[in-house]
Amino acid sequence: MNFASPYIYANVEPEFEFVSDEEYDHGMEVSNSGSSDDEDEDDSKSVPAPSCSVLPPLPPGRAEQKKGKKIFSWKKACSTNDVTESAPRHRSAPTHAPKSRKFRRADTNVVSIRLNELVAPSNMHAGDPVYCTQCQAILSKLAQIVSDGTDKVWQCNFCGERNLVDVEEEEIPQMDDVTFLIEPAPATQATGVSGREESLVIFCVDVSGSMCVTTEVPGKLRLRGSGGLKRMQSLNDSHEDQFLPRQKRDVTYVSRLQSVQAAVDHQLEEMQKDHPNRRVGLITFDNEVTVIGDGTEEETSVAGDKLTNREALVKLGKDLNTPKSIKETRKCLGDKLFSLEEGGATALGPTLVVAVAMASRHPGSKVILCTDGMANVGMGKLDDSMPDSDTGGFYENISAQAMDQGVSISVVTIKGTDCKLVELGKLADKTGGQVNIVDPLKLTQEFSTILADRTIATNVVATFNLHKQLYIHHENNDKKESRSVREVGNVTCDTEITFEYGVRPENVESKTAKEDKSEMMLSKVMEEVKTEAGAVPDANAVSEGGAEPDAVPTADTVADVEVTATSSTSAGGGPEPKSVPAELPFQLQIRYTDTEGMKALRVLTQTKPVTHDRDLAEKNIDLNVLGTHAAQKTANLALEGEYTMSRGAALMNQRLAWRSAQRAEGGPDKKAWYRRIFSKIQTVENHVSKAQMSERSRRGTTYSDEEYEDDEPISFAPEKAKKKKVKKIRARTSEVEDDMANAVYAQSRISSNKLN
Repeated sequence: MNFASPYIYANVEPEFEFVSDEEYDHGMEVSNSGSSDDEDEDDSKSVPAPSCSVLPPLPPGRAEQKKGKKIFSWKKACSTNDVTESAPRHRSAPTHAPKSRKFRRADTNVVSIRLNELVAPSNMHAGDPVYCTQCQAILSKLAQIVSDGTDKVWQCNFCGERNLVDVEEEEIPQMDDVTFLIEPAPATQATGVSGREESLVIFCVDVSGSMCVTTEVPGKLRLRGSGGLKRMQSLNDSHEDQFLPRQKRDVTYVSRLQSVQAAVDHQLEEMQKDHPNRRVGLITFDNEVTVIGDGTEEETSVAGDKLTNREALVKLGKDLNTPKSIKETRKCLGDKLFSLEEGGATALGPTLVVAVAMASRHPGSKVILCTDGMANVGMGKLDDSMPDSDTGGFYENISAQAMDQGVSISVVTIKGTDCKLVELGKLADKTGGQVNIVDPLKLTQEFSTILADRTIATNVVATFNLHKQLYIHHENNDKKESRSVREVGNVTCDTEITFEYGVRPENVESKTAKEDKSEMMLSKVMEEVKTEAGAVPDANAVSEGGAEPDAVPTADTVADVEVTATSSTSAGGGPEPKSVPAELPFQLQIRYTDTEGMKALRVLTQTKPVTHDRDLAEKNIDLNVLGTHAAQKTANLALEGEYTMSRGAALMNQRLAWRSAQRAEGGPDKKAWYRRIFSKIQTVENHVSKAQMSERSRRGTTYSDEEYEDDEPISFAPEKAKKKKVKKIRARTSEVEDDMANAVYAQSRISSNKLN
C-alpha cells in the first residue's frame, strides 16, 4: 500500500473551496514550460485561448469579462492564505469568489495499490486466515490475544469486536505482508503455465464494406491480400492509364483491411518465434460471423436469426475445438488471413459472444477486437434504431462474463471512424484490456503493446478495511462505510487501484460540537438546581439586602467542569473521551487466482499516525499516488455522467498538488512531476468541459446545472433522483465522441508508471 501522505489528515470540519465561473468555463490549465510556478501564476491572470476547438457563445455580459479582465486567481488565494500566526495549524481555503461553484477541498487521505506484486507471493503463512465476526478484518501482527478463563479473546483492531479464537502465539502473523494459500493449482496445469506459453489469443477482425477505405502511403508497395484489386485491374484488357489528372503516381493506397492483415500477420510471426506454444484463433465478421479458428479445420459461419440467439452463439463458442499451437498453424492461418475480403454490415455483438465463450475455457486468454464501424447487425446493435434501454446492457453483460472467466478484451478502432467507443470501451475497462484509436498504418505497434501486456492474475477481488472511525469516501455516494470490496478482475503488471478515505465527523470534536455539548451540560445543571431549589435562579436578580445571588452555571464554567471530569474519568480507568486515536490501522485483502491456477489471499496491514494539521499532512505528498488517484477518479466520474463532479475533483486535486509543488523541500523535480501528471489529467478535463459547453449551446443549460441551485446540490426524492440520473447518463452517453471516450477510458485505468 502506498499512501499520499505519511499522516492521516483528520479535518475538524468539512472544508470547501470555490471555483469562479470564469475559471470553470475556461477549464484546467497546466503550464508545460520549465519555468517555476512563480511565473506560472501569470497563467491565471488573464484568460488565454480556450483549449477546445469550438466553443458556444457566452451568456450576455460574460463576453466582456473574457476580454482582458483578470479571472479569479486561486494561486494567489492559496499564497495569501498561507500559514499565519493566527492560524498556524493549517492553510486556509481560498476566499469565496463572486459567481462561483463550491467543491469539497481535496486532501491527502488517498492510498494506492500496485498489483504487480501479485506476480510472486511472499511470506506464505501456514494455516487459515482468522476473520473478525463483525467487520471481516483478518487477524494480523497488530492483534493482541488475551486469556479470559479458558477462552482466548482477540479484540479487533478495526471495530473493537471481541472474538473468541483458537490460535497459538506462533500462528499469529508476524509480518505486515502475508499470503494465505486458499487452493493449490490444479494438477492438469502443473506442467503448463496458463496465461503465458499456452494461452489463447483470438483476433476478431472486421471485414465489413467500410474496411476497403484506403490510406495514401508514399512509394510503390507490393502487398499481400490485394486479390480484389488485382481482379479489378484484370478488367483493364488494354492496360490503359487509369490515373486521374494531377493524381500522384508514386504512392500506394492501402486499405484498412490490408493494414489489419499485415499487423496480425506480423504478430503471428513474432509469436511463432517467441511463444511457439501460444494458440491463436481468428474470427471475422461482416453481416455474418465466420469462425476460422486456427485455419486447419473447416470454417463455421453464423448468419440470419442465429445472430440474435445468445444461447446458440455461446454453445457454438464452447463446442469449438481449441486451436493448436502457433508453431503448427502458422502457415495455414496466414493463408486464411490474407484471403479475407471486405463486404457487408457489422455483426460485432454476436462475434464477441462467440469469442468470449471460446476463450472462457482458458483463463488468462485475450480477445482482440479490431473494427472501423458501429455494430448494426444482430445482438448489441449500436445504431440509431436501437432502443435506449439496450444500449449498454449487452456490453456490460459480455464484460462481466469475460471478467468472471479470466478473459481480457482489448478494443482497437480505426482513426477517423465512429464506433460508439463509449460503449465498446466498457469491454476493456472491466476486463483489464486496452482501448485505443489507431492510425491504420500503426496497427502493428498497437497489437504488440496489447500482447506484451500479459495477465498475471485473474478473478482478483480487493477488500479495503479501515478503522471504525474512518470511512471510504465516494464522491457520488453518501454511505460512509469502513469497508469496501472492489472486483478488479484481470490484472496486469500495470494495474493500479486507489481508494480515498475520510475521518468520521462525529469523531472529530469541532468547536461547534463542544459548544453544543456545553449547552447540554448547562441545561442538565440548571435542571438539577431547579429540582433542589424548587425554582430556577435568575442570574440578573439581586438577593435581599443587595447581595449577589449564588453563582449561576454558565457555558464557560460548565466547560471547565467538563475538562476536569473527563480527565478524572480517564485517569480512573473509565472510558476514554470520544476522539481520534494517535494511530489508525489499514488492511488490504487481495483474493486472486494466479497464472497456474493457484488461489491465494494476500493480506497487507499498516498503521498511520493521525494529524489535525493540514500543513503537516501536505508537507511530503507523494504526487504519484495523488496524481494516479485524481486521474482515475475524474475519469470514472465522467464515465458515470457526473461531469461537474469530475471537473471539480480535477481542479481541487490540481490545487492540492500545486501547493505541494511550491514547497521549498519539493525542489524542481516536484514541479516537473506536477506539470507532467496534471497535463495528462487536463486532457480529459478539457474534453468534459467541451462536452458541457456543447450541452449549454444546444439546451441553454447543462444536465448538471439543473441539479444545483446557489452552488448547492438540490435534494430530490430518491425515485426522482434516480430517474434524473438515468436520463442524464443516457443522454450524455449518446453524445460522447470517440476521441473523448478513448481519452477517458485510457485515464480510468492509468497507473503511476504510465503517468511518468
